[in-house]
Amino acid sequence: MFTQWGRTSSPSDRMTMSDISPLPFEATSDTQIQPPGSTPARYPGKPKKPKKWRTKARTLAEYNPLDLDNLGRSVAEALTRCVPEPITDVEIMFGAGVYALYYTGDNSLYAAISNSDCEVPIYVGQARPQGTRKGIVDPAKQTCPLWDRIGEHRVSLEHAEGLDVADFKVRYLVAIESFVSLAERALIRGHRPVWNRTVDGFGNHDPGANRRGDGARPPWDELHPGRWWSHPLHMPKPSTVTAGESRARIAAHFAEDPEQLAAEEKDEPVSDDPDVDDDSETIDGLT
Repeated sequence: MFTQWGRTSSPSDRMTMSDISPLPFEATSDTQIQPPGSTPARYPGKPKKPKKWRTKARTLAEYNPLDLDNLGRSVAEALTRCVPEPITDVEIMFGAGVYALYYTGDNSLYAAISNSDCEVPIYVGQARPQGTRKGIVDPAKQTCPLWDRIGEHRVSLEHAEGLDVADFKVRYLVAIESFVSLAERALIRGHRPVWNRTVDGFGNHDPGANRRGDGARPPWDELHPGRWWSHPLHMPKPSTVTAGESRARIAAHFAEDPEQLAAEEKDEPVSDDPDVDDDSETIDGLT
C-alpha cells in the first residue's frame, strides 16, 4: 500500500501505458505505417527532370521593377486608383503629372465607353513645366502644369460642338516629372483612348498667328468644331481627315475592326503636348 495524491492505493490501482486508449486514427490507402524500429523509406529530394529537358524548358522574361515600361505601368496603375472628378471642378494644385478624361454623356459616337464608372478613358495625357525638354526648368520655382493642362482641355470642351463639358470627368495624379511620359505611354498602350489613337488633335495648342494660315485644321476640330483658333477664318486649310471619315474610324475603333486596329498600331503613341520630348527613353541614368 502507498499514498498517492492524498489517497491510499494499491499497485493494482495504478494506470499503465496499456490502459491508455490511442487517439482516433483512420488509416487510408495512402497511409504509410512504418513498423516500430524500421528505417523510413527513401524518396527523391527533388523531381526528376524529363529527358532532353534543356530543349523543352521555357525561357520566361525576368521581371525587372526598374524597367522603363514597368515604371510607367506602376504610375499608370496609381492613376486608375484616383477618384474621378468633374473636369469643371478641379482645384488648383502644384506639380506635373498624368491624367485621363472620361466621357459620360449621350453622344452616340462614344456610347461604347460612356458610363458613370469611368472605366475606359476617351483621352489621356501628361503635363510638365515649360522648358522641360530644353532642360531650363528652375526646380526652385513651383508651377502648376497639370492643373493648367486640364484647364485647357476644359476650355476646349466648353466650345466644342456636339459635346457638353458637364459630361466629362478626369482622374489626375501628381507625379515625379521624370516618370510622366512613361506613364502616359503605358496608359495609351493599355487603354487605346479614341482621341489618342483614332482622332488626332484634341490636345493641340493654338499654333500661333504666324502658323495658323499654313497648317491644316486638326481632325478633332473638323469633327468637333468650336475652338476659335481652328476656325476656317484663322485656319483656312481643311483637315486631311473629314468629319465623316473620323466618325467611320471611331465606329471601326469601337467595333475592333482589324484594319482599323492595324492602322492605329502603326503609329507609336505620342503626346500632343508640344513641350514634351516623345523620343526620350531615359530617366536620370536609367535606360
